[in-house]
Amino acid sequence: MKKLLISSIVLLLLCGSIAGCTTPINIPQINPANVAFAADYDSIYDALSGVRNNYYSYYTNVEGVVSDSLSSKTAMPAPTIASSAPPFASGSSDYSGTNVQVAGIDEGDIVKTDGTYIYSLQNGKLSIFKADGANTRLISTTEVVKNNEYTLGSQYANTYENAIEMYLSGSFVVIITQYYHTSYRIEGYIYQDYSNSQICKAYIYDVSNPAAPALKYDLGQDGNVLASRLIDNTLYLLSTYYVYSFEEDKPETFVPAIYANDAKTLIEPSCIAIMPYFNSAAYTIVSAIDVKSGTTIANQTLLGGGSIVYMSQQNLYIASHEYKSVDSTHNYGIYTVVDYLNYTLTNITRLDISKGSVKVAANGSVPGSLGDQFYMDEYKGYLRVVTTDDSSKYSIYTDTIFGTIDYKWDDRTSSNGLYILDMSLTLVGSVDNLAPGERVYSVRFDGNIGYFVTFKRVDPLFAVDLSNPQKPTVLSALKIPGFSEYLHVYSDGLLFGLGYSADENGRTNSMKLSMFNTSNPKDVTEAHTLPISAYYSTALYNHKAILVDSGKNIIGFPAGSEYLVYGYNSQTGFYLRASINMNSSSGYWWDYYYGWSDSRGLYISEFFYIVSANGVAVIDMKTFNLIKTV
Repeated sequence: MKKLLISSIVLLLLCGSIAGCTTPINIPQINPANVAFAADYDSIYDALSGVRNNYYSYYTNVEGVVSDSLSSKTAMPAPTIASSAPPFASGSSDYSGTNVQVAGIDEGDIVKTDGTYIYSLQNGKLSIFKADGANTRLISTTEVVKNNEYTLGSQYANTYENAIEMYLSGSFVVIITQYYHTSYRIEGYIYQDYSNSQICKAYIYDVSNPAAPALKYDLGQDGNVLASRLIDNTLYLLSTYYVYSFEEDKPETFVPAIYANDAKTLIEPSCIAIMPYFNSAAYTIVSAIDVKSGTTIANQTLLGGGSIVYMSQQNLYIASHEYKSVDSTHNYGIYTVVDYLNYTLTNITRLDISKGSVKVAANGSVPGSLGDQFYMDEYKGYLRVVTTDDSSKYSIYTDTIFGTIDYKWDDRTSSNGLYILDMSLTLVGSVDNLAPGERVYSVRFDGNIGYFVTFKRVDPLFAVDLSNPQKPTVLSALKIPGFSEYLHVYSDGLLFGLGYSADENGRTNSMKLSMFNTSNPKDVTEAHTLPISAYYSTALYNHKAILVDSGKNIIGFPAGSEYLVYGYNSQTGFYLRASINMNSSSGYWWDYYYGWSDSRGLYISEFFYIVSANGVAVIDMKTFNLIKTV
């Protein structure tokens, strides 16, 4: 009876429509109260069993799950180690940081600086350089990860760990890694005792003595690295954990764990929220870690995977894409016709992270799919979301007399929209059906104005007035050849774009720089553009690889085997300030071309530094001449 009642409630909630939504697709609005926290591990097993044989099942078996309040759920705390690290003294106060989406929220990267030292995470090693212009030197190198593989008779084991990104928090460096371990034995041609684990780890080093970094804490959680953020001294670590096979009487086969040094603890059922829309056996694990004490202070785990993460000062948003199919039947002469519509939804979960907590606060859905974190933005109590709605239709005609079957395929269609949701993630306003046949390539929000680029043959840069959340209004749509993969507010009235040039038929050419005049959002113009010879840069798809500073007049990014630094003049446009080529000595062509593809540029006082696996280049910012390489 309980199963029938809960299923009925879920069905009623999913069948509701969003008031004021102009899209033709009827999107279910999910009530936050419908989020259920697991009563025990058995209820989690029951929920997972509902998707064991149906990967895309929308409705979930929630029998045995007890609805709980949305109060904070805290995981069992990890063991702590007392820290006696002294306050960390920085050098210059004039230095650049990682290019992040939201001011005050740091994002992990492979290079960090505190104004005195440069920290570089390359090839599994942490290298610390003293940033001192012509006297810049390497202080220490610490091996963070070790990989091994062995085969002994019929026994095989492989351990692999990849250092992904790091943070600098006071006198601590936090290094995020992805750990894999596989083992099995072979009897005849049969694999026995197979085990496979993926763990997202956070190593916290005390670097108060840069010459001898000391590992203080070793924390982790099951799954693959999804995202991370740092606010003050709190690290938010997110991972995705997939369950491939599981046994009812063995919770360790289907419940993720958190780790502290050598201790492993299964996440408590009360910390696991069973989302109403989860469609695969995947968890999203969110942990809040106090960097100073090495303590997991909060945990919220969602049974329902997510793929895109956006964070504001008070909230964490996790978005997942769901592929839907609906059908309808009607008669057409002697035919029975079944029409099918396939489309995508973006399901969004809001977690309250105020005061270091992590708790589910709301759920909602919008049509279409997101490209990356910049497609979401929170402003004055509203979440703004830009999506591309890509749908397809087809029909099956069945001859009722002879039983023959015919198919009719409609062209795949796409359009784009901007949706505004309140903090309950209820839709309050939208503009949609924009640029039919195109898709969104880049998005940037700037207060009450939202900018996004779509592309097929020309580049429409849309400017949307968001000052009235209930009635967003398109102010202008600038069409030019090419498109921008990344947008950045350069200064008041100027929007920078990094992307590709294209001909009138939509064929892309080389990269280009664009500067848009946004002083009048009703009449946005492209003030200047500059095609460049490069054809690829990691900065196109990784915003942390680009440095944009209008005060220093610097636009720097890697491109092929070079690191390029441009300036901008409001009268004459872009101009090249420096082109640094420092190739790898390995002799392999990919090291020649990609040797600097993961490089980072930063400045400290009057010097500019370019850091990659090949070393550090020191540049005089007055002349932009190369001084030395380390």
